[in-house]
Amino acid sequence: MLSRLLCSLSAMTLSITAAQAAETDAITTPILSSVDNFRDIAGTTTAYTTANDGTMRTGVFYRSNALTPSAADLATLNSLGITAVYDLRTASEIAATPDTQLDGATYTNVDILGNLTSGAVLSSITVDSAASAVALMQETNREFVSDANVRSEFAVLFNDLASVDGAALFHCTAGKDRTGWATAVLLSIAGVDSATIMADYLATNAYTATRVDATLAALPASLAAIYEPTLTVDASYLQAALDEVTALYGSMDNYLKEGLGLSQATIYVLRAKMVYYNSLPGQAGFVGNAAAGALLLQQLQNSSLSGAYTAYNYYLQSAIDAGDLGGVQSTIGGQVHADAASYLLRQDALIEGAAAPYASGTDLKVGQRSVWTAGLAGYLGTDGSSQAASSNEHTQGTMVGLTQRFSEQLSGHAAFGYSRGSIGGASGSVDTDLTFLTAGTRLGANSLEHGLFVSADAMAGYVDYSSKRQIGGGLGAADGDTHGTLSSANVALGYRLPMSQVTLEPSVGVRISHLNLDGFDEKGSEVALDVDATHQTRRSAFTQLKASLAPIGVARGWQLVPGAQVGYEHVLGNHSVTSDAHLLGLDIEQQAAYSTRDQFSGALNLTASLGAFSVGAEAGALTGGGSQGVSGSVKASYQF
Repeated sequence: MLSRLLCSLSAMTLSITAAQAAETDAITTPILSSVDNFRDIAGTTTAYTTANDGTMRTGVFYRSNALTPSAADLATLNSLGITAVYDLRTASEIAATPDTQLDGATYTNVDILGNLTSGAVLSSITVDSAASAVALMQETNREFVSDANVRSEFAVLFNDLASVDGAALFHCTAGKDRTGWATAVLLSIAGVDSATIMADYLATNAYTATRVDATLAALPASLAAIYEPTLTVDASYLQAALDEVTALYGSMDNYLKEGLGLSQATIYVLRAKMVYYNSLPGQAGFVGNAAAGALLLQQLQNSSLSGAYTAYNYYLQSAIDAGDLGGVQSTIGGQVHADAASYLLRQDALIEGAAAPYASGTDLKVGQRSVWTAGLAGYLGTDGSSQAASSNEHTQGTMVGLTQRFSEQLSGHAAFGYSRGSIGGASGSVDTDLTFLTAGTRLGANSLEHGLFVSADAMAGYVDYSSKRQIGGGLGAADGDTHGTLSSANVALGYRLPMSQVTLEPSVGVRISHLNLDGFDEKGSEVALDVDATHQTRRSAFTQLKASLAPIGVARGWQLVPGAQVGYEHVLGNHSVTSDAHLLGLDIEQQAAYSTRDQFSGALNLTASLGAFSVGAEAGALTGGGSQGVSGSVKASYQF
């Protein structure tokens, strides 16, 4: 009896004029003359808005009455990209009015009422008045919620809708009761407000008015009055189902999980398929790298990661529920790659500083050589501006060199070395292994010991690069590796001024560093990045003042020479360093945490010598903007 009451008696033409709407939110689903209750669940005239600044996506889920389209309407349906049709009718309904198959679409029968276990309640309702017909329809809607077998069939439908690739259509006979409840549940999952859900449910009366009026006109007036409630929808029908949800489960969420057995992941997939969030939690307040990361997270809603059983989809939907992106906006963009590039571009100054005491040749006689070694270590912590997360850098390395004094005025040096860097920032880490050669010369106007001089140094190195980023939010870790080259050169003009107790050596110069890193693809996470190659140059001007005291004799022939130096470096041109990467066709740029144009440094050193042998140590500090660090080196040399 229920099946007969739910069947459509005939298909009639529907004409609904859509209201003017913003182009991006307009519902453009065609009105079909032969399938009058066909529509997009996203809205009737404009796309519905949802909780958390969402807008319903069109072209995802369609609803309708039985699919018996005219040739013209069939062509229209075939143009919509529908890949799956779910028929919610019983076997007898299907036999009476078979669906017309859509091109390229799978067909699945999900018999909502065929295994109804509590139909006795419905059978006990005698439809002999309009009131009894209303009671029947209300009880039918309650059964959608209370009947275990009905719930199991709805569970099949929603799980299938979550898994389908492409647009899907579901329907029953009239497209109003079984289809109406399925639509109401989906809109609830999407976060559409209850008043809009009710209005969407009642829109069936407008879509089917012509057909229903014709059907009722063909009946005797007494029967038309009785059966009209079974041909239309009423707010009390849907409300009866909603009240049953509250009575049995307490909330729609509990009904979905306990009543239908849907997993949280499935609910999130359905929601992401249906809703695009125009803004994410906190997004308006982010700046710099975090803002770029949040934008990437938002744009990924239109990627293959969204509306699917992916870690990204689960993360984003849960973050929307929590109202907090959980810091992923700062980690997803790969800031550490920009931090590592910035670090490498500044390594020449550290290497030069470690070699400086033995590179000048001022401690040698004409024709004399020295072999030397220097170990270097450094740390720099950057608080990070509002544009970037904080970062830190650690360096350790060693080099071996040879210096020769060719004449009273000229010396030269060369060294081979290795430096390992560890850079951490934005929950990522990069290890760099730099193998380098450095060489330089100093030319004095009159003598290396005093007066005007010019010095020049050059360095070339090979970089091995490996990275790992902990992205957070259940998105896992992204690993990458690449290689490249680092080169630098500097030239300085100085003046060496020996005095009775101290020798001063002021100088000014310019330095240029160039980094080439090959691009690489990270692995290990759905949101692993395709990182662009790095081709960046850093230019700076610097000034230094070195002071060394007169040697102090100590026991057993040893001599100590204390010294100190202060320095200032100013980056010329653009002082920021960035990294560029891509994810599923989307671009992301990140700025390095180290964004200081001006840096100040100071160091104390002590050299102990005995004849041709000397050892030394230096400890220094540097600061600038939000960066503070320390450096140190130990050295030894032998003259011959």
